[in-house]
Amino acid sequence: MANPVILFYNLDNEKGRKLKFLCLKYKIRIKNVRKDQYSQTLNALLSDKSSAAPADFTLDAAKDFSDEMLVFCGFTGQMLNSFLGEFSKNKIPRIALKAVLTEQNAAWDSYRLHTELAAEHKALSQQD
Repeated sequence: MANPVILFYNLDNEKGRKLKFLCLKYKIRIKNVRKDQYSQTLNALLSDKSSAAPADFTLDAAKDFSDEMLVFCGFTGQMLNSFLGEFSKNKIPRIALKAVLTEQNAAWDSYRLHTELAAEHKALSQQD
């Protein structure tokens, strides 16, 4: 993947607007993920072949989520640290659920990623 991309989930708000501005500054491509795309793999979402849901699509209400979530794709470690460091400088409120695309999670759909990140976040929060 030539240029870095961030998958945006549930960031159609002021925080998302600030984040988009920061992405422009860093020349990072943004892909807003709609709820009807949650069942596609992360790899599919990142390809230009990502599509809308079939006509018979029904959202799985049991797995649905409204948490803000980011997936970083094609970032070097230094680039990711620098980008995340800009959050506080630009007064962008924290987004709890963040992941980097890996070989392991690339085949996951958004529901599975959200479940894993939410469980991890909950476990880490309980340690504080």
